[in-house]
Amino acid sequence: MTTVESGLNAAEKAAIYAEVQRDIEAVLDGETNVTAQMATVSCLLAQAFDYYFWIGFYVVDEVKKAQGLNELVIGPYQGTLGCLRIAYTRGVCGAAATQRKTIIVDDVHAFPGHIACDSRSNSEIVVPVFDASGELIAVFDVDSQAHASFDDTDKAGLEAIMASVFAKNII
Repeated sequence: MTTVESGLNAAEKAAIYAEVQRDIEAVLDGETNVTAQMATVSCLLAQAFDYYFWIGFYVVDEVKKAQGLNELVIGPYQGTLGCLRIAYTRGVCGAAATQRKTIIVDDVHAFPGHIACDSRSNSEIVVPVFDASGELIAVFDVDSQAHASFDDTDKAGLEAIMASVFAKNII
């Protein structure tokens, strides 16, 4: 089945995700700084897919967490200005953080509580990012200007990359 927005079929997309994962792992070999890892992941994935409009991380705010609050703060990203902070109770990113699962939204404007950081975004995928102990450290957010840009191939590819990079970290 062809993904209309990207012009790629599932096998082509899966092959690109696998190639990008190999590239990310090679570049990050021996790098333990999480910010450097996130910046590299964002950069290489943004360059790999033309239907990615905004791409980046929202990181669990440890200070707020210590205060009993659940909030994400902007991390490394590529694209237009992102929202600076997102409560777990808001938007697709908050839902993915709360549910601890990947969420694909074909039309973000129909998603209850959607946060319009850039009104040109029309579809979105958000992947929770866990460390080696299974602790949520961030969510990875990708937006597209087209509707229904993301599918199970994107989900599988992005989840594999997040696990490969961040679940290896020794905290």
